[in-house]
Amino acid sequence: MDETQNLLNSFLMVYFYKIENELNTKANGLESVKFQSEEANTDEHLKKYFQDFLLKNNDISDVQLKRLAVKIDLEEHTIDIEKLKLYKITNVLLPEQLSLVQKKHITESKKSVYTSPDLYLEITDGKNIYFESVELKSTKDNNIPGSSVQQVSPFEWVIFVKRNKEKVSVTTGFYINSITEKLPFPDRSPRPQIGFKTLLDWNKKYRKVNNDILTIESITGINNEKIKLLTDWQDFLATEWLEIIKAEESRNNEKWFNNAIRKFALKYLEYTTTLTDQEREKLKSNLKKRIK
Repeated sequence: MDETQNLLNSFLMVYFYKIENELNTKANGLESVKFQSEEANTDEHLKKYFQDFLLKNNDISDVQLKRLAVKIDLEEHTIDIEKLKLYKITNVLLPEQLSLVQKKHITESKKSVYTSPDLYLEITDGKNIYFESVELKSTKDNNIPGSSVQQVSPFEWVIFVKRNKEKVSVTTGFYINSITEKLPFPDRSPRPQIGFKTLLDWNKKYRKVNNDILTIESITGINNEKIKLLTDWQDFLATEWLEIIKAEESRNNEKWFNNAIRKFALKYLEYTTTLTDQEREKLKSNLKKRIK
């Protein structure tokens, strides 16, 4: 990663930490926003709220921090906050405001078909212009279906809002840190589950402030496990289904398809008992050939 990208990422780490604190500690009017469907990318009022909020709170000039420390496994890098105060958000675009050029850039960055980000930030360091996409997620409880595996960018920024009768809470971070490592049975394209509490707990454990130093940790092993869920979701489901078959007892409130998996396993076992060793090896070979 070049120095320019590193500085931009550092700015965003401090910036999202700052706005999270602002939203959770000060009156902000978020509780009066009209929330729509739980479905992803339908919270139009929430998008408009954050478009206005981010434009009004567009830099880190007022943060009470001296340094940012980023730990990647055992390696640590630090940077003075003063170097990051040159950065400022100059525009926040909604999906319908994006140009064709911006849509093309988003498609290339996601390595997939075009999908609109909830917000698209235009950022400057005084000389250069950068763009960053942001996902908005909201829930009344905790866990919700996330984006489909083809659309997920693991290190895209997410603003996660949890609302109830008493208050509205906000947590922010990389999308990957909201993934719960649960993958509901796919009816179309798989949508790995994400959770407000999952991201909140990650922040409590790996994002800390001591002596005016904001320290953020990144654990490669944890990231790789979640990325594997996104890149090889079929293997993830197959492993989960194998555990269902191996379980000695059924659990309460099981998924509707667990019994179908057990019935299939019985039929498969009964079928393979009729085969010779040579026929079983041929079946195994044919299955491997047909995995795409």
